[in-house]
Amino acid sequence: MDGENRIILNVGGIRYETYKATLKKIPATRLSRLTEALANYDPVLNEYFFDRHPGVFAQVLNYYRTGKLHYPTNVCGPLFEDELEFWGLDSNQVEPCCWSTYSIHRDTQATLAILDKLDIDSEKPNEEEVARMFGYEEEYLAGTLNLWQRTKPKLWALFNEPHSSLSAKVVILVHDCKQ
Repeated sequence: MDGENRIILNVGGIRYETYKATLKKIPATRLSRLTEALANYDPVLNEYFFDRHPGVFAQVLNYYRTGKLHYPTNVCGPLFEDELEFWGLDSNQVEPCCWSTYSIHRDTQATLAILDKLDIDSEKPNEEEVARMFGYEEEYLAGTLNLWQRTKPKLWALFNEPHSSLSAKVVILVHDCKQ
């Protein structure tokens, strides 16, 4: 019977129905190892319940169905990564069409980690220190900084450090006036 081959997954209150064979397509993942003995199986409703993000799960289930993992643009990168980790999937499987959008958060996190190392209350770091903090030290010492490497720290300060320059003060003033 077809009903014996189907499975119901309730993820964050949204019910998804698929075939057991679909979930076996990607082995060694949480969904490929479902059994009725698991604590999250409800025999009365005949479904598995997961208190997870249903929007991300729609992409996870689509990955099982099509073999293509797409990044939903309505969630942040760390949430997407957490969900993939929970389901036992590799974030490196994100499709090329979504990779640049998805990977932006990693670049942002790396930049923020570098900037957190800056002590804002101390004196302003010199150009070599800034280049080191942004990972451009070799290029700085060789005199081969490209335009982006010279501009990135200044842009960050412009929008995130309102007291760093007169231009930054104007940006924060305009921003506050619009609110």
